[in-house]
Amino acid sequence: MKCNIKTVGTLFFCVLFFCLCAFFSLGMLIPGASSAVEGAEMPALITDGRISDGFGDDFETWFSKRFAFRGTIVDLFSSLKETVFQTGNDQVIVGEDGFLYFQDTMDSFLKENPLTDDEIQSIGMALSNLSAYAEEHGAHLLFVCAPNKNTVYPEYMPARYRTSPSNAMSDLDRLHAYLDAETAVDYLDLRPILTAAKEEHLLYHKRDSHWNGYGAHIAYEAIMTHLGLPMPDFSVLPRTDITTHEGDLDRLLYPGTVKYDDNTVYNYDGQYIYTSAFSTEMDMTITTRSAGTAGTLLCFRDSFSSALIGDFAVSFSQMQMERAIPYRLDLLESFKADIVIVEIVERNLRSLIGCDGRITDEALLSPSDN
Repeated sequence: MKCNIKTVGTLFFCVLFFCLCAFFSLGMLIPGASSAVEGAEMPALITDGRISDGFGDDFETWFSKRFAFRGTIVDLFSSLKETVFQTGNDQVIVGEDGFLYFQDTMDSFLKENPLTDDEIQSIGMALSNLSAYAEEHGAHLLFVCAPNKNTVYPEYMPARYRTSPSNAMSDLDRLHAYLDAETAVDYLDLRPILTAAKEEHLLYHKRDSHWNGYGAHIAYEAIMTHLGLPMPDFSVLPRTDITTHEGDLDRLLYPGTVKYDDNTVYNYDGQYIYTSAFSTEMDMTITTRSAGTAGTLLCFRDSFSSALIGDFAVSFSQMQMERAIPYRLDLLESFKADIVIVEIVERNLRSLIGCDGRITDEALLSPSDN
């Protein structure tokens, strides 16, 4: 009898397994059922006249991203993990009070895998080269690092990461120390400013890795104050409450469901115009024109400056934002900027190595020799 029960149980699970495989496989024939992940075509079994050696692995990878109702299944599993076990996935950390954090910030938060001294020096010298080049072209350069969310809000990180804080200097502290000692680079540390301001209002999206409209505006005010530049009267600009922000961490955790986050931003209607073919805030190049009185701005930025576009655009008569690295500081040859801002998020400091490549190129340094 025991043998029969065991056999029936084994048979049941085998049948269930194959039924589920058939369901998710045949379900792919339903229009839209496997559209959660777009892109790659099914790998070919035959290549160059013979069976592909890597077909099994390639098919497994392809199927894992395309099986029917994948988004819904992943969403249900993620919801279970977040609400019951307070865990995310390999890209998202579930914190307390609904906060999500980006896994890529963990090295900075735990002060692990730090930049080497040579890397700190390379970054410092690259920024120094950029600053000197800007000064030669009549512009002042300011370096600004946008803090990781868990730098400003460490208290909502999972308790297991807060029990043994490291006393080591952070990479950003080490870089600032190098800039102070070895260069004339002007920089602004936003961490104490944002940490103080968070007592008044939420500054980062709970479900996104970036600062929200309030946090971005506080960073903007700090930058303009540091540079001694005039700001428009924002009291005459109405603040607008919107619920259209899609959290990047929510998308990573729940690929099958579009979720929107609340945000509050200024209404800039009629205050500036785009002079580039604007598509999204993540365009590689964005240019604007306005009646701003702060001069002209050339800004090299990442996704954090997307929330700064409006503030900078109404302040500077002309603005050009660039996302390419190495930074195209040679644009100063044609765009006569008064201010150059280099903005990058804390977790990506390492990508500043070689960011001066365009201006240290021999052709740019010695054009008369060509």
